[in-house]
Amino acid sequence: MKGLNKISGAKILLLIFSMTIHYTAWSQFSFSLPSHENDRVQSYSTIQVNVSGKLALCSHTERGSINLDVTGGKAPYTFKWNTNETSQNRTNLYAGTYTVWITDAEGLQYVERIVIQPPFPLILDPVEKKDASCSSGNDGSAKINVKIGRNDYEQNSPPYKIIWSNGLEDVWEADNLAPGTYTVVVSDKYACEVSVSFDIKAAAEGIQVTSNTQDPTCNNPNSGTILLNVTGGEAPYTYQWSNGASSKDLTNLPAGEYQVQVKDSKGCSFQAAYKLAGPIEFTAESQVSQPTCQGSATGEIEILPQGGKAPFTYLWSNGQTASSVKNLAEGSYSVRITDASGCSVEQQFALTNQSSLTLEVLENTPVSCSGQADGAVSVKVAGTYEPYKLTWSDGVEDQTDRNDLQAGTHAVSVTDNSGCTATISILVEETSKIQARIETALDVDCAAGKATGVAWVSIQGGKEPYTITWNTSTANSREITFTNAGILKATVTDALGCTVETEARVDFPNQNTQGSRLDFQYRKLVITSEPEVMVEEEILFESEIAPEFIAWEWEFGDGNKSTEKDPIHIFSKAGEYEVKLIGYDLFGCSMIETNSVQVTSPTDLLVIPNAFTPNGDGLNDTFIPKIRAFSTFQMEIFNTWGEKLFITNSLESKGWDGTYKGQLAPAGNYMYRITLTTSDGQVVNRTGGITLIR
Repeated sequence: MKGLNKISGAKILLLIFSMTIHYTAWSQFSFSLPSHENDRVQSYSTIQVNVSGKLALCSHTERGSINLDVTGGKAPYTFKWNTNETSQNRTNLYAGTYTVWITDAEGLQYVERIVIQPPFPLILDPVEKKDASCSSGNDGSAKINVKIGRNDYEQNSPPYKIIWSNGLEDVWEADNLAPGTYTVVVSDKYACEVSVSFDIKAAAEGIQVTSNTQDPTCNNPNSGTILLNVTGGEAPYTYQWSNGASSKDLTNLPAGEYQVQVKDSKGCSFQAAYKLAGPIEFTAESQVSQPTCQGSATGEIEILPQGGKAPFTYLWSNGQTASSVKNLAEGSYSVRITDASGCSVEQQFALTNQSSLTLEVLENTPVSCSGQADGAVSVKVAGTYEPYKLTWSDGVEDQTDRNDLQAGTHAVSVTDNSGCTATISILVEETSKIQARIETALDVDCAAGKATGVAWVSIQGGKEPYTITWNTSTANSREITFTNAGILKATVTDALGCTVETEARVDFPNQNTQGSRLDFQYRKLVITSEPEVMVEEEILFESEIAPEFIAWEWEFGDGNKSTEKDPIHIFSKAGEYEVKLIGYDLFGCSMIETNSVQVTSPTDLLVIPNAFTPNGDGLNDTFIPKIRAFSTFQMEIFNTWGEKLFITNSLESKGWDGTYKGQLAPAGNYMYRITLTTSDGQVVNRTGGITLIR
């Protein structure tokens, strides 16, 4: 903060001392002692108290804590604080003085006063530093010092705790620093800390070297190269190689190791070593697996290099680049193998099939009717290496002709003496299966309350024409009528003689809603002093619906509908609305009951009290305004320093009960700010004072 930089250390100390007096004075007047306090104090020497916790604040947003370890006297103990708390330990405490009265089981009493220190500034002087001579050097240094701190003003304070990011501890100066970013954390006696970061820079950029090397090849053992790319530092550079050369790059090198030292004009240096490997002659062995059957791709070739320099690269005539190629068919293949030195060899391979076994379908006769077993299949085996084994999926063996087959998929496989296998799946079809389903409907006369049943059969598959036989009719017809509940059955036979039977249970209700009860009443869901129905009020519609009605629907006259039996509805605008209740019976016939609802707009009301007494007597225990006809509401409570103590946005809120963060707020004057929105969208703001009386 700019203002803080202009305040001297003495003034800051005086300011914090004044803050301490303020917190202490507040604590002294926030409680009252029991009138009999001194009557039962007999001896303080029998009760001992050890105080711990967070007894100093590092910032105004932080809160302290007090932990009491009580010994002596006779347990159990009771505790009474100057802030009316009765717990042994305290948390979330502001700076100030806290007094506790401790009473043991025999009435002996002990008084302890504990101070939570207010925040004290911990400010460091600017870092004194010296940069390194170059980026590869470590001759930088830095020095820090405390300008203002708590330990300097309190007697018998321990030294500050200092931690450097490079591992140093409890020292104010650091030497031999390389270029980089450093952080120092300084902590006072209460573990309140402040950190500072700084950069040690390099007076000159360090030398960076990248290289590109090439080993000698098979064809030329003295073709190695080392090419350097030098950046950083300060040119010009000098080079000193282990082979005596002083140039930047080396060419025409044999295999071996080479070291170089690079220096710039300021004396900063860089050293590196490079190794060139010589070529190694190699050969290649192979493992070959021939493809098994005609048209199959089961061949494999694997290359096994012997000698040379890894890694190896492979280029096959089919474009593959792996050391092993699989799924190869009959044919010729070649590969070129190259090692890391550029040496290469080539190999040729010829793959042939072990067998040319094939399996062919000669005949496939479908099943005549659904469910029959009169299908037929015939297969032919060719190109086999005798003898062979033929197996069908149903377990039949060594038969190329099959009869009396059911519809479905039948698989057959053949294996010859070479191990080759051929498999085919044959689908034996059937004439489209007859599918039939009985469907029904009711022909209803709502005025007369009568119904006639209609049933018909839906048919798919088979071959027309169809013959239909009903269990309740002699007619050969797809549609019949019925007047009684029961089971309907229909047998369908197609032109091929294939049959299927279907059935359905039908209900024939005998129900009439003429004269049935349908009525409704309405009332407010929340009882208020106004008997009229107001805009935005919840209205409960209670229905009387006879059991003959199986469905119903409400129309509220404002465009909204509901299918609930007893719905709750809110009218958003004033006016007269015709509400309808429509009931539907089993036949789809309906009955309507109507009623008129008059809706009026409420007038707004806002009454704000000027005092309240939160003493628990049930009268005026909270501060809340009386409002009516407002759509939104927000209330905020502030103390005289402008600190927000309470906020609510709920129209159902009980208001402020005179507490803040679980503690009783002192009696006195407070400020309120109330913001409301009327039903027509206008915003109303009210501010003022409220008196808390205890």
